[in-house]
Amino acid sequence: MVSRAPCPQAEPDGYVEYISRYGMPIAPQVAAAAGLGRAWFKPRFVGLENLPEEPALFIGNHAFMAIDAALFHLYLYYDHGRYVKGLGDKSLFANPYYAAVAHAMGGVSGQAAIVERLMARGDDLLLYPGGAYESVKPPEARYQLQWKQRYGFVRLAASAGYTVVPVASVGPDEYYDHAISSESLVNSPLAHWLMKAGVLPADLRTDLVPPIPTGLLGGPLPKPKSTYFAIGKPIDLSEYKGVELSTRKLSALRKKFASAIESEISRLLLLREQERHQDSWLRRVLSA
Repeated sequence: MVSRAPCPQAEPDGYVEYISRYGMPIAPQVAAAAGLGRAWFKPRFVGLENLPEEPALFIGNHAFMAIDAALFHLYLYYDHGRYVKGLGDKSLFANPYYAAVAHAMGGVSGQAAIVERLMARGDDLLLYPGGAYESVKPPEARYQLQWKQRYGFVRLAASAGYTVVPVASVGPDEYYDHAISSESLVNSPLAHWLMKAGVLPADLRTDLVPPIPTGLLGGPLPKPKSTYFAIGKPIDLSEYKGVELSTRKLSALRKKFASAIESEISRLLLLREQERHQDSWLRRVLSA
């Protein structure tokens, strides 16, 4: 029986109290999985000197199936002692089975009322503003931010006077190729028939339908891509605490965050190219 969390929208205080019982999972099976992942992906952090002492909102680029979030969250804690709670799309947490796993792994519903309370407590938070939409982007859009017109996270961070830390990842966007894209799946005759039959919702969002992936040798395992994470310089928003910002100012701040992340992505891509010779020939062949 899955233990249901209080509804984040109806009972935000109860929900925050509920998720507070969860810390970083350190069970033997999680530690073993972390060890296997370390050997497979060879995760490396750069810019660790930029980690602020104060609590922060870490924001970055997102990759397919949110594997990047799991790895960043896991190794930032296991290797560097910093525990962050990952903010996720509220629609995902509507599924009690997904929510139970996500809560146990440090994930929380990213609704505004929840974020406000977590910031008031001084929690470290991890957010991918592109959300599910960015995580299912086509291969030709790898390492491109897909934030649409979202400003809520900027408003929340500024109102709380929080520190924002731009982060970037290179590698996770290449773990899988797409055999069939999300858009093709949603627009397929089978999907239309299932919608008419009521099996699938008529307004099914393409960003909630993952593409059919192909990984290592065309199979389900991710390719063993060497993975890099960058921690950018913190952006202090304390001067905006309690201030209602104009749309123009919110847009300027969002652009600043995005530019910082894009700069870190470019730096990581260059670093990976410079260090490519350090990968074994087998790793290079299998990750092609």
